Amino acid sequence: MGSTLSTLSSALTKDAEAASFNGYPTEDDVAAVRVFMLEGFPLPLEIIDLILDFAEYWPCLRVDNSEEIEAVASSTVHGEATWTYLISPPMLPREISGTESRHRRVRKITFEMESHDQGWTSIQGTEGTYNGSWSWFEAIIYRPSASPCWLDLTSGPFNLGATFTASDIHELFPVPDPNRWFIQSNLVASRQSRVHSVTWREFEDEKAHVDPTSLRGREGLGHELVRSLEPGDRVLLLAKSKFPGWVNHVYGASLEIFYSV
Repeated sequence: MGSTLSTLSSALTKDAEAASFNGYPTEDDVAAVRVFMLEGFPLPLEIIDLILDFAEYWPCLRVDNSEEIEAVASSTVHGEATWTYLISPPMLPREISGTESRHRRVRKITFEMESHDQGWTSIQGTEGTYNGSWSWFEAIIYRPSASPCWLDLTSGPFNLGATFTASDIHELFPVPDPNRWFIQSNLVASRQSRVHSVTWREFEDEKAHVDPTSLRGREGLGHELVRSLEPGDRVLLLAKSKFPGWVNHVYGASLEIFYSV
């Protein structure tokens, strides 16, 4: 058994070294490991697929940005800053060319953000906690077929809140409905940037605190976004702040979408 696991580990490592620039296996890498295991181990294909899923040996769509921005609530006419900071590549077609039984399936999404708030607060007892933080990140789905044809979000960070109200933004991204998911708040009253990493999977996290009515987006329900994605959809990472004095200082972020094949 030890030599078998060692051989499998070597195969996975070899294909990972040949993976695409983002450090994750390509679809060809996954197919090559699947063939290797079919030929080298007396295992049915269903078991091999379970092993690859357990190892999370999945291709990844990745985007990152290190541009610094300040999402300032008081600089908007309606007191709520909304910056589009990252936009993912479009979701690939479910069908895989040349195969009849294999389909792409989104498995998880990981957000990583480096940021802090304005560094002060007038609410005593909240310093250094996440309680009452109105400097945060949320995600929405951009479905081009449902949004206005003139909407172009591919040019980098864009201050949506300078032009559009919350109601306008809902009209820009009407589906799915609701289309706002809370990701992460900044620590209250901190001038030191901190990196937060948040992962959403396709299945509900029973331990998560769930608040579908949160003003910062549907809290604890990120699995909804993962399962709502359709071919052609993009995921938007929004930098947010709300109410006078609140700011979201963003120094960088990344977004990774993992899918099985």
